Amino acid sequence: MKLHCFICATVVFPDDPVAELKHHSYFLHAQVAAFQKMSVQLTLLQNGCEFPSLGIPVLRNPMPKSLAYNYLLCDANCSGDYWVFLPEDCRITSEGWEAIRKRDGRPCFSLVKDPKCIIGRKGLFDGLASEARSAADLNFLGKEISHLLVRGELAKQGFHCISTDWCQVSKDPPLWANQCFEMIPGIHPNANTLRRMPSLDDYGISGYKASAAKIEELYGRIVKDRLDRLEADALSCKSLTYEYGPILT
Repeated sequence: MKLHCFICATVVFPDDPVAELKHHSYFLHAQVAAFQKMSVQLTLLQNGCEFPSLGIPVLRNPMPKSLAYNYLLCDANCSGDYWVFLPEDCRITSEGWEAIRKRDGRPCFSLVKDPKCIIGRKGLFDGLASEARSAADLNFLGKEISHLLVRGELAKQGFHCISTDWCQVSKDPPLWANQCFEMIPGIHPNANTLRRMPSLDDYGISGYKASAAKIEELYGRIVKDRLDRLEADALSCKSLTYEYGPILT
């Protein structure tokens, strides 16, 4: 079982480059220390951010892309048998890596119930509908809502959590962990809030505790609420399509 782990770092302080660099550098050094004894191929996803990678190969999105998009990016760029999507502020324990390797043959699974970290067999999304691929490219949806776009495909493949617990281990800062996976101590800002992206909490839904019909309704509202802003951004550039057209003289 050859694993290819993608550590995803997403911009959190877009208006403060000093805080942004400090934030990502802290977690990356912690990741490098955790991976020193692991024979796992690494790639760093710089999702709307840029900082020294400490020699780790980088895939960089110049604009922060959705969670679903980054799952597709891992699947498309995996050079092993399985890809691992790992948020920069979390790490997999030695027991977690052992548990992953024992699941060789399963299409996909998670280490936590959220799920924050997922493992997928290369080619997992080959059959994903083109409509879902297009929607995954809509950056304005926010991370938790875009994730719902691919959950159906994951469910078809038997997506499940291999750990039975996910408990709070620290209140200051609030950290969660289980035997396979843990948050790295430090500051864990809410990327949706800092980037003014929508979340289900904004619409009165916490922890996905709503019916499928209700979440589907809210998805429609969220898209409509964001389209006006998207249209304004796009139309503000319309003069450029004439001034800098395709013909060079």
